[in-house]
Amino acid sequence: MKKLLLMLVLVLTTSLFGCNWISTTTSGSDIIDFHTQTGDLTTEDILTTETPNTDDVAFDTLFDDTVYKRFVISFSRDNFLKLIDDMENYHDEFGSYRDNTIQEVDITYTDSDGNVMTINEVGFRTKGNIFSRILPVIKEGDTIVGYQQVAFQLEFNATFEYTSGSTEYNSLKSREVFSLEQLNFKHVREGDTGVVTESVAYDLYREAGVITSDTSYAIIYFDIDGEVVPYGLFMLQEPIDDVFVERYFGKNQDSTIGDLYKCTWQTEPASLKSGYEDYSLGISDYMEGFRRSYALKTNKDEADFTAFTNFVNIVNQTSVANYYDLLATTLEMDAFAKAFAMGFLIGSPDDFRSNANNYYLYFNNNHVYYIPFDMDNSMGYGWNPYGDFGITLDVDSIQPSNWSQATSDMVLVYYLMEDPEFRDLYLGYLNDYTQADGLFDYDMYQNEFLLIKSLYQEEILEFNHLGIHDFTLNNRWITASQYYLEKTTNVRSQLEELGYQ
Repeated sequence: MKKLLLMLVLVLTTSLFGCNWISTTTSGSDIIDFHTQTGDLTTEDILTTETPNTDDVAFDTLFDDTVYKRFVISFSRDNFLKLIDDMENYHDEFGSYRDNTIQEVDITYTDSDGNVMTINEVGFRTKGNIFSRILPVIKEGDTIVGYQQVAFQLEFNATFEYTSGSTEYNSLKSREVFSLEQLNFKHVREGDTGVVTESVAYDLYREAGVITSDTSYAIIYFDIDGEVVPYGLFMLQEPIDDVFVERYFGKNQDSTIGDLYKCTWQTEPASLKSGYEDYSLGISDYMEGFRRSYALKTNKDEADFTAFTNFVNIVNQTSVANYYDLLATTLEMDAFAKAFAMGFLIGSPDDFRSNANNYYLYFNNNHVYYIPFDMDNSMGYGWNPYGDFGITLDVDSIQPSNWSQATSDMVLVYYLMEDPEFRDLYLGYLNDYTQADGLFDYDMYQNEFLLIKSLYQEEILEFNHLGIHDFTLNNRWITASQYYLEKTTNVRSQLEELGYQ
């Protein structure tokens, strides 16, 4: 658990900011006529002069929150402008900026453990759904006048224009950095002054024994042919992909892995209700202009959707007397109940339970595992369809956050909640997590916040980074501490009425 002592926070702060990590010299270079946020920083200002001391950095170091981390992402001017052009062309054709064309960048990684690592020929693309995907620049007509944060992904195994089978292609195709093929970056929203909301949500799931992404933080700089953009604080997220599956579930005896599906509200809600449109299931291709609600992410060369369709058939056998037992023959029920309980406490209105959205399903050897993701709207921050961030929702019923969905449309969660055996399992975990010594503990949030603030805020303010500047636990419409207290109090009251102590 990422519960860290305040003394550790203070020691790290002193050791980090007692060193001259970034100089303050300036430059007159100007490839993009915009300086109010860059402060005329140059590459020399942010790149360490130390000799790289490692060929790779461990996965555990990357996701160790106590380690300060910085990424400098270097674009050629042509590649950066091509990124913008490709996104705009995609928008002209499909009405959104969800272009996934890869641009080549070089990256330099530095951390407070003394690691310095440069990786050339890395793929860069933006990320986000149809609502959140935006250009990384602000334009007036055809002129770039500023920058704005957007989520992105680095692809260490991108092969660019190399010929398939060539030495260069094979080397890049099999390359891993930090024991990852790819790495996701998600900016901290300026309105979330608690800063660590989403990463703590992931931590809570993981502490409960639910398999999902590991996370950490890093400060980001863009370097565009020597002109530096302080791009802000980003949450690092472990991608849920084939490498993730192998790390947490292992390989089969024949070295294969199972089928991983990304389930999101795209062509329709990912409710697992039967009768979904044929085009909702398959392999997403961004050049089609849309994404599939049930998108196969592994074994795509020999795609077989049988495991998924069989599971949907089971989910929709709602008239059987032993619905729980039927589902338990394939769904990892204990892990699902844990996720169901922790998800209710986190309070995301955009998850599977509330909105038929934002989860993965992993199918292997007749077992199905539920993996939650995307929790930036949670714990009293973000989308608020319930009016009170879900604090007073009933613990033992389903209340869709979207008016277009009937409760019975949420097939699996609705009918499981009607089953006494599942209700007892789920409510038992809810009871455990909200005990005085339970996992749902505000101290975890507060300690994480103090640590991340100590490592990054001074640099963010000094160099006027994009994004979050205001690190405070007391400046949200409902603070995290208030959310934890009121949510826990309400849940404990309901559980007591249901016979739990």
